[in-house]
Amino acid sequence: MVGKTVMMLMLLVVLPAQAAQAVFAGGSFWVMEALFAGRPGVEGTEVGWMKSGSRHLRRQVVRVEYDPDMLSYGELLTLYWAAVDAFDGDGQFCERGPEYSPALYVQSALQQKWAQQSRARLHLERGRDSSVRILPVGAFSPAPDRHQQYRRHHPLLYAGYRRMCGYPAGEQLNLSALAGAPLATTGK
Repeated sequence: MVGKTVMMLMLLVVLPAQAAQAVFAGGSFWVMEALFAGRPGVEGTEVGWMKSGSRHLRRQVVRVEYDPDMLSYGELLTLYWAAVDAFDGDGQFCERGPEYSPALYVQSALQQKWAQQSRARLHLERGRDSSVRILPVGAFSPAPDRHQQYRRHHPLLYAGYRRMCGYPAGEQLNLSALAGAPLATTGK
C-alpha cells in the first residue's frame, strides 16, 4: 500500500499540469482571439464555431487553452467583460446576427458558477440585465487556417477591420489595471 502511494505521488510530480480550457463568443472570432492570444498564462487559442445542442445557435468562438496556475478563469472573464458589449444580444459592434451574439460556453460546474457570478456583478454595477448567454460547451468546428491567428498574420488588415467595425482594442487591455475595477463593458 505504501509503495502504491509513493508511486502515485511520484507520478504527480513528474506529470505536467494539464491546461484548462475556456470558450468565449463575443462577435468576431478574430477580435476575441486577439484579446486572449499571447497573454501570460495563455498557452494557445483556436477560432471556430460552436453549437450547444439542437436549440442553440452556432456562434463564432475562440477556444482558449490556459495554465490555471498562471491565469484564472475569473481573470479571463474580466478581460471578456471589458471587451464586449454585454447588453447587445443581436451581435457585437458592426457584426450583426446570431453568429456574432455573445455567449460564455462553460465546461464545468465551477466555470458555470464563475460565469453566473460575474454576470450578476455586471447587473449590480450597471442596473440592467446582460444579453450574454451562459451555455454548456458544445461541438467545436475549427475555422480554416486562414482565420487562425489573424491579427498576427495580417496586422494591418486586422487593425483596419477592428477600427472600422468599432471593436475596442482588447489586445491592449491591461489585466492588472482591470483587477478590482468595475466591469467596464462598452454597454450604452
